[in-house]
Amino acid sequence: MTTNFGWQEKYTEALLELKREELPGRIEAAEKAICQRLEELKHAAAASVEDELWAINDALRGLRVLAKTECPPQRSAEAGLPPTGMTS
Repeated sequence: MTTNFGWQEKYTEALLELKREELPGRIEAAEKAICQRLEELKHAAAASVEDELWAINDALRGLRVLAKTECPPQRSAEAGLPPTGMTS
């Protein structure tokens, strides 16, 4: 039995995005939808949300990997500085 959660549409759109320039926005939209759902789940009965929480954790891990491997690094606002996290 497969359950379809509302945030999964945004997650799937991010995974299937082929245009690199569109990918950061898709990832951000998916993360936002997931965060909104997590807020909703805070008020739900714990036993009824366990499967969805597992799915959310998997999705967030997948989005992090996608962003790390497919999105170009963000350049620092200050000219000449390497992207964040790339100091020599």
